[in-house]
Amino acid sequence: MIDASVRKANLRWNILQNPTVITIRIAEKVRKGGGFTEVKSEIGPMTVRIFADSRQAQGTIVSDTPGRKETSSVYSLLADDTAGLTSGPNIEQEFDADPYGSFRIGAVHPQIVNGEICGYYADIERVK
Repeated sequence: MIDASVRKANLRWNILQNPTVITIRIAEKVRKGGGFTEVKSEIGPMTVRIFADSRQAQGTIVSDTPGRKETSSVYSLLADDTAGLTSGPNIEQEFDADPYGSFRIGAVHPQIVNGEICGYYADIERVK
């Protein structure tokens, strides 16, 4: 059986095969009084791996009006256990990765072995 230290070492090795340094911008909506207020913060810089996911490439046009935005959700992100990534309906996370472009983080999946977080796998969406 694999233990957490081996899994952490494997994730770090995988990230170092094609590393990208990013800083994540976070906008979190927090209850305040009878409404919500937006709290902004940053995580990073951190070294992650961005890669094309095995899902079939698909692009989506968000709007047909001038200034439209095109998104592509065929990318994923791998981060080590120090990243501390979270996700939820009240959290928006974005980052820029040269030379790939701008990305938005969707779902975050912690990689857990024996109750210990070893790293994070995240679905990311490229925003043009």
